[in-house]
Amino acid sequence: MIYFVRHGSTDWNDNKNAEGISCPRCQGRIDASLNEAGITQAGKTKDMLKDIKFKRIICNPLKRARQTCDIVSNRTAKIEIDACLIERDFGEFEGLARDEFDFNGFWNSNSNQKFARAESIKDVEKRVFELLDELKKNPDDDVLLVSHGGVGRVVMSYFKGKPKDGNYLTFEIPNGSPLILDLNEIKGK
Repeated sequence: MIYFVRHGSTDWNDNKNAEGISCPRCQGRIDASLNEAGITQAGKTKDMLKDIKFKRIICNPLKRARQTCDIVSNRTAKIEIDACLIERDFGEFEGLARDEFDFNGFWNSNSNQKFARAESIKDVEKRVFELLDELKKNPDDDVLLVSHGGVGRVVMSYFKGKPKDGNYLTFEIPNGSPLILDLNEIKGK
């Protein structure tokens, strides 16, 4: 089984606009720390997963994911750091709130948008799918993956199939929540 955990909240995840409405900022490669809510979320996830004996624990190198992994993991395995799980590079959109650019188009694989520096969905798929293909060789191992929302969307597409309309935003994973996926039940790819 794959236990995918999106990192806990940061101040940029909890950003609100001038009207007080939730409007997260894009924090692809920014090395932000968890805020108090994120620490609490990770603690709740730890309680949910406390009885799992992970064969592997894989985390990406960004601080918010590492902090979440340190809280959530039950240390039944050594924590492996793997850049395949790093968040999508938002490039020129890094730090912008979702309402400050075409966020929906950015996450639509059918969009013809060209980016100056941002990473394409296809590039994220390539690196994440390679890791999942490796893990699929041992489908009965319990593996904890700690990463980000964008990577979680791609992980979901591996298991459930790419969205027919191209809209990866249909695969939303809340901060600090576990997603349990069976490597023996892949409908995607």
